[in-house]
Amino acid sequence: MASETVALPDDALAEVLRRLPPHILAEARRVCKAWRDAVDDRLRGSLLSRSVRGIFINFSGQYFSEFFSRPSSGPAIDGGFDFLPCMGVEVKDHCDMGVKVKDHCSGLLLCRESSYRALACPREYVVNPATRRWARLPKRPPPLMTGFDHTAHLAFEPAVSPHYQVFLIPRVPWRLPSNGESDDDDDNPLLELEWPPASYLIDVFSSVTQRWDTTTFLREGEAAGIIADMQLDWRYDPSLYHAVYWQSALYIHCQHGYLTRYVS
Repeated sequence: MASETVALPDDALAEVLRRLPPHILAEARRVCKAWRDAVDDRLRGSLLSRSVRGIFINFSGQYFSEFFSRPSSGPAIDGGFDFLPCMGVEVKDHCDMGVKVKDHCSGLLLCRESSYRALACPREYVVNPATRRWARLPKRPPPLMTGFDHTAHLAFEPAVSPHYQVFLIPRVPWRLPSNGESDDDDDNPLLELEWPPASYLIDVFSSVTQRWDTTTFLREGEAAGIIADMQLDWRYDPSLYHAVYWQSALYIHCQHGYLTRYVS
């Protein structure tokens, strides 16, 4: 007997795919265009729980994140990160050690060791507080642009892939160093360059490769200004600038109020 391919009705296909765990669903999305559309159009919003189990808050002047939740009959979430190695017995004796949430995306947290004392090389982790699974990130590479800072942002979309990425986004510092020929910081020729540049390098960590790799990004549209316009003043607080990962693009609220969209 000759076999024929029978297409399932859209509702039936959606119901079948809805029963798959996220990592299998990410693979199913690659089968064909119809399955990909079914995942994107019907299931993206239902992959993760819509209930709020708690919230992490970073208080101004506080070096650690606080977790607030109300009593629940569901599995408890460890908001104290006691399962992380940096919170082991040998460290707990130092009451000024803790963990601060630096970013989050689709249920994962990007965390960093924090202390009232200066830490020479704070360790960073990607954490799922619901499952207590975690992965330590390799040491960050230094900023690719001399004299600049960078901030880390987490990108994770379980409907597309079970893997995540961490982007190190360049930030214009409060004051660039002088060019060496003068003590006047305003003489630095970098101040006249447009920002963001038309093409620049960003370090990206992938949970697939388990390493930092340098990726080139191209700007679409006009620059927001020049670096001199972007230099920060004393009122700048990096914690006020966040990012959202949506449909394979990273949207970042940048200093001085403009929005940047990154598509790798």
